Amino acid sequence: MYKLILVDDEEIVRRGLRYFLDWESLGFQIVADFEDGRETIEYLKTHEVDIVLSDIRMAEVNGIQLAKHIYENYPQIRVIIISGYKDFEYAQQAIAYNVENYLLKPTKYDVITDVFQNLKLKLDQQKSDSIRQQQKSVRFDELLPLLKEQFYTDLVMGALRNTNELHKRIQLLSLSLDPAHCPCALIDLELYEREKLTIKPEKLTYSLKSIFLAENANFLYKAVFNEYQGMKLLAFPNHAVTQEELRKQLDTELNEIISRIRTNFDIEIRYHVTATFSNLIELAQFSLPLKLVYEETRGKDRLEPIEYDNLLEKYKLFMAHIMDGQIENTISMLDRLMDEFRDLPISFIHRLIMDLFAMVFRYYADRGQVGKIPHETAHNYHAVIEINDLEEIRKWAKQFIHDLMILNVNTKESNATLIVEAAQKYILQNFHRDLSLEEVANHVFLNHIYFSRIFKQALGINYIDYLTQLRIHKAIELLESRQFKIQEITEKVGYLNSKYFARLFKQTTGVSPKDYIRQQSLLSKGAENENKP
Repeated sequence: MYKLILVDDEEIVRRGLRYFLDWESLGFQIVADFEDGRETIEYLKTHEVDIVLSDIRMAEVNGIQLAKHIYENYPQIRVIIISGYKDFEYAQQAIAYNVENYLLKPTKYDVITDVFQNLKLKLDQQKSDSIRQQQKSVRFDELLPLLKEQFYTDLVMGALRNTNELHKRIQLLSLSLDPAHCPCALIDLELYEREKLTIKPEKLTYSLKSIFLAENANFLYKAVFNEYQGMKLLAFPNHAVTQEELRKQLDTELNEIISRIRTNFDIEIRYHVTATFSNLIELAQFSLPLKLVYEETRGKDRLEPIEYDNLLEKYKLFMAHIMDGQIENTISMLDRLMDEFRDLPISFIHRLIMDLFAMVFRYYADRGQVGKIPHETAHNYHAVIEINDLEEIRKWAKQFIHDLMILNVNTKESNATLIVEAAQKYILQNFHRDLSLEEVANHVFLNHIYFSRIFKQALGINYIDYLTQLRIHKAIELLESRQFKIQEITEKVGYLNSKYFARLFKQTTGVSPKDYIRQQSLLSKGAENENKP
């Protein structure tokens, strides 16, 4: 019900309006009525009101003055003016104060009914929009940590080379960064145990990330992405420093952190400061050319395995931007890739571009969209082998991907839904294993940071919590079957430690696995007793 007040200096008119219509069936409740605008203004100070239906001619504060006061102080309140004066000047003033409608006395029943029915529809739509906006705001706040992590990955991987796009993203995420005056450094970390890695590298990199992202003396670190046996970091000084001093202080701090890790965990880490930058714009434009090495056993040049793995990560990020429908960011990344290809033989560039576009077409094919792409476009990417100039290849590739993305009729929401559904299917098939976020992201060929974001956006829950809920649900099914011991169930749902499993089970269900079995036994006995004659 929307709250309505009536304002008219004639009591008979107010009474007539109050009982003239079935306000409740229209969706309105009359909460008060007044003979003058001054009383109304006092009432509005302490009461919530949605609509004011007011006469124009009143002794102290007339309807136009009341409308002006409401317009300036309570813009959310809708005002409808009703008057017997057919004066266009009044109507013009009413319009200036955003009055919803101007009715003339005597008002016909069907006219006033139509006005309030239409107003109800508008208010309902406004409320619905407001709720959606609030929900969107809540979702944005929940996703903000992932969006910030995504920002730093995009920055380092070349998706934000457009300075306007860089400024826009910083503003959207409310980051305290000045792109033109923000020195930083790009660091590569490589990790290994002194003897041999006995746990999955991604678990070590997760721990490393926690250590580096904790508070440190001189630098704030941001993890960009995990590599097979290491990770990339961005380091921002937390004080004013020259670029030369930045490098010296960074070396000192990194050596201190690495020494602590070696002492406590017997893990060796090597680091390499790839480059330092005087600002974020320099970083966004940065690229290192790829180099080939000669493989004697096969008698030909190839990329180093680590370079190839890094290139795959960039391809995954490229695909994430295609999925998101971000044409500007996708083309920016393509531009960065072409810079990295600049020292390679042209035949090798042809191969890499062909591989990249083959991935793009597989992406569209998996979503049933290849049929919507014109035949000449769908098969045109092979034409790149006819171009032998790098800048011409760059120009052709950027235009090609632009045209291809314009033809993509699916929304990013539907694209994300398909990817999340594929991920859920994979998780369901593999939840009994030590299943990392990175493995699932790799399965759908997405950068893991982007995958985290779209997974939570689609399901309202992060990956770890989703996996835990699935495992506990499967554990309940196995407990109720009474065919397995708790230790066996622990292993079947993907946990190695039965105490850890029991703790998670109790956190989720409120009881331990043993108590759950007892409860089920009691319920079964109770049901048996009820069924006895």
